[in-house]
Amino acid sequence: MNVSADGFWIYGLTNTLLFQYSVLNHSVTVVSYQSTPTLGPLAVSVSADGTTFTAGWALLSNTGLWVAQFPNVAGTYNIGSTAINSSAGLIYAQIPQATAQSTAAPPSTPSSPSAPQSSVAPPILEVVAADNLSVQQNLNLNENLAGKSVLSPAGDMLYSISASGVTVFPVGYLNSFNRVQASQPDLVFRGNLCNSNVNTQQITILDPGGNQTDFTLTPSNSGIALSQYSGTTPATITVWVNPAIFQNQTGTVTASIAIASTLAINVPNPIRVLINSQGPEQRGTFTDLPGTLVDVLADPGRNRFYVLRQDQDEVYVFDSTGQNQLAVLRTSNMPTSMAITADDNFLLVGHDDSQLLYVFNLNTLQPSTPVAMPSGHYPRQVAVSTNAILVACRVAGPTNTIDLVDFAGRTAAALPTLGIFENSINVDTALSSSPGGRFIFAAGVDGTTYLYDAAANSFVAGRKDFSALSGAHAASDFDMFVVNNNLLNPSLVEVAQLDSSIGSASGAAFSGQTGFRTTATTTPGAPGIIENINPSAGITLLPTEMVEEPLLSTSSSISQFTRTLAPLADQSALVSLTVSGFTLLPWDYAAAVAPPVVNSVVNAADFTQGIAPGGLIALLGSQLNSTTLSSAASPWPTILGDSCLMVNGAPIPMNYVSNSQINAQLPFDVDGSATLVLHTRGGTSPSVNLTIEPNAPAVFRSGSAGPLKGIPTIVRGSNNQVVTLSNPIHPKDTIYIYATGLGIVTPQVATGAPGPSKPRAVAIAQPTVTLGGVALDLEYAGLAPGMVGVDLIEVKVEGKIPTGLSVPLVIYQGGAETTLSVRVVN
Repeated sequence: MNVSADGFWIYGLTNTLLFQYSVLNHSVTVVSYQSTPTLGPLAVSVSADGTTFTAGWALLSNTGLWVAQFPNVAGTYNIGSTAINSSAGLIYAQIPQATAQSTAAPPSTPSSPSAPQSSVAPPILEVVAADNLSVQQNLNLNENLAGKSVLSPAGDMLYSISASGVTVFPVGYLNSFNRVQASQPDLVFRGNLCNSNVNTQQITILDPGGNQTDFTLTPSNSGIALSQYSGTTPATITVWVNPAIFQNQTGTVTASIAIASTLAINVPNPIRVLINSQGPEQRGTFTDLPGTLVDVLADPGRNRFYVLRQDQDEVYVFDSTGQNQLAVLRTSNMPTSMAITADDNFLLVGHDDSQLLYVFNLNTLQPSTPVAMPSGHYPRQVAVSTNAILVACRVAGPTNTIDLVDFAGRTAAALPTLGIFENSINVDTALSSSPGGRFIFAAGVDGTTYLYDAAANSFVAGRKDFSALSGAHAASDFDMFVVNNNLLNPSLVEVAQLDSSIGSASGAAFSGQTGFRTTATTTPGAPGIIENINPSAGITLLPTEMVEEPLLSTSSSISQFTRTLAPLADQSALVSLTVSGFTLLPWDYAAAVAPPVVNSVVNAADFTQGIAPGGLIALLGSQLNSTTLSSAASPWPTILGDSCLMVNGAPIPMNYVSNSQINAQLPFDVDGSATLVLHTRGGTSPSVNLTIEPNAPAVFRSGSAGPLKGIPTIVRGSNNQVVTLSNPIHPKDTIYIYATGLGIVTPQVATGAPGPSKPRAVAIAQPTVTLGGVALDLEYAGLAPGMVGVDLIEVKVEGKIPTGLSVPLVIYQGGAETTLSVRVVN
């Protein structure tokens, strides 16, 4: 037993009874119950005014409503305790955990089958919210608590019966004790397939009380490096992501950094690390949203959508851009699904660990009176039609049911039948409302399906044609229904199998006559796929890669069904729950864009076939980029426009893109045979096989003189003008030849970076230059300072040189040569 702080209420718990004693009225109210597992620990705590109390692993109201319960409990009678701190809005609790589901029922309802018990975890004191049991922090206990707990009048000291006597926990003085945590829950590294730069971010490891607390950090992925792996709070840590580890990853990799401490009394949460590499052909923009996200719902009458976070018992309200979070709505424990009433005025939220269906006024974004489900009924799935609000319930008893909600009375009752079928459903049954409210489609994990028709105000079909069902589910208003990869007609007969080769179905939705579906693979970090559903043909169309994969259920999920896709009412975008949070996809995500066609790869200087390491190349073809762009950035970017060019799987820098040509630099560390691939928004080109010679000198034809264009870039040092018929070469001239393809240089220079000036980067294989067959004095051959991929050859015209209008100037290097004709005079 325990008593409220005002002394007016006493609550008690036995293994079969709950009772309430009113001190003012001298009256006792007794309720018998059955539960599986048992309602342990055998301890009670009471709010200051007696309006709520905890009994074992349950939180109840003074009217007997089952407000919330702790998840996955062992039900052990002699281990654990609870204490409500009303002034702080907190409950201190040790509730031993197990893997089984917990249910409780009134005396008239039989208990569900006995749940398997698992070994009890190390003792942890949970600090949870007093209204919905969402976990605020976890604190280490020296030993198990073992019964009643009480708080001091100030609420700053917790006294608990424990395994060896009494544990005294100064809960009001936690800032005096060592704790450790990160300044933010997530780090997001956004890159792309063609970004090879090292990505860094910073995070602070701190003690919320300002103490100096030791810590150790351990990344889960070898591609994550830290500026320090241990230290004392506060400390600012730089986190690096190695692009070489993730450059071929086209999606989001989820990793973590574990935090440990020898002094801290709390159990710190790890830092989630999200590393995304977006390819040009992948659609959507993702928003980081931590936690376990289980449902997404678009508002049909407002430009906003709702995301349900299960681990913190919250609904996030966003505007249709996804950039502005409008509100956070607090649910009860373990929310599982959402629906909007037919008048678009109220949001309904179902739960797995509460016997209340929460209601929120969408005009004020404030809570409204919840729907009290029948005793022992947990409203897992909720759906709305024009004629009824239905709830698929997990019931503390042998029969799980679909209940009908009396919204005006805020009550519910189990339907007597499901049309001609018995009202007995699988505990894991998903409900889908059609967009216009004509149908509610039900699918059970055991393979059973049902269909409610609002016009008939009854269930009109039911079948069990499948051995099992899971994954995405959706209902249309035009007689088509989707569950996983199955397309069903109004008789719930399968009419088509949707393509399952691209992954498991995550989300499905209908908008008007259009259907959408998302799929994900089981490969970590792979991108997801979004596609259109053509119901009449029973096929999917326009499969398009997403920036990251949508969510799938796991073995630890409450349900094996997923609803992760919501078309916005204004048809501006589709919202998909994905590994980082949610992704906004443009409505025309599949707008036709032709894939790139590469016809040839040539030397960018003279468009000949010879190419060399570090040299500039030109891709010639069609659909190479949707626009014409050039870049003056230094170093050159590895993605320009929507083009990304890769050689041997590594991105290479570009400075010009257009529909028909791309100019880029080959890496210095490739030679011999290589493979080139171009990625664009339209797709990926077929691989192009390259032969890269050690040397392939070629002189640019980009010089100009007055109206003359396309002149070889051979410059006279005496006047800094290109050589032409009117500006010929003279004896004693110093000639500067701008070329590309001289190959490897020393000292080494990063690909995409300009040539250095001090010292200059000299070509390892030095060329020979002749003019009219006479060798010229070579003064320098290597990268032109300040220019990317451009070589500079400096020669001195000495000796007797033949004159004429077309004297051959020849550059020899390592078996390769190039020849030009120039005018020479005395």
